[in-house]
Amino acid sequence: MDADNLVGSVSEGLLFDAVFNNADIKQQPVSAVMGAAMPVVSFDAPVEKLGSLITKDNGAVLAKDESGNYHIVTKYDVIQSLAK
Repeated sequence: MDADNLVGSVSEGLLFDAVFNNADIKQQPVSAVMGAAMPVVSFDAPVEKLGSLITKDNGAVLAKDESGNYHIVTKYDVIQSLAK
């Protein structure tokens, strides 16, 4: 975060690629492996909305609650919710 702005995210896939493509990755700042910021939805957004935001390239969204706190919602959370 930069002030109140989300500047990016690190995913398992990006980190995995970075480790195999750059031997010196341990010496790099986090921003060197950072991808685009995750989409943000309101905490009370319907599950159906998440389906269009969670994609192969973007495995999670952030849900912002009334207090301004962010919660990560993954595709696995959506699957679990729909399976109930």
